[in-house]
Amino acid sequence: MASIKVKGTVTKVFWEGKGLSVTESYKAKSGETIEKQYTVWLKAPGTYDIGDELVVEGLYSAEIELWTNQDGTPKLNRNGEPGQSIKVSINNPYITPADPALVIKSLFEPTHEPSPF
Repeated sequence: MASIKVKGTVTKVFWEGKGLSVTESYKAKSGETIEKQYTVWLKAPGTYDIGDELVVEGLYSAEIELWTNQDGTPKLNRNGEPGQSIKVSINNPYITPADPALVIKSLFEPTHEPSPF
């Protein structure tokens, strides 16, 4: 199975602390800021907060997600076609703080999990 490594910011904590949305931001050649969102699935509830900057390594999985309106009808994209996105998840994660000064501290927190690699 493929692995993935992402450096980003926690933008959402859900499913009783076992799920995180992590957003990676970078500048494109054109100068615009590009954001990519990843779902991180933890084995046990974590102690992560919105705004935490993390480096996440884990197993890559992706699925096509069809856009729908609240009434269940297909939501259209800007071209008038049914919209879809690729939902990327990171499973069995190994998480460290993005700030190297916090790495030593993270080794003693209960959410630190050994690398599966």
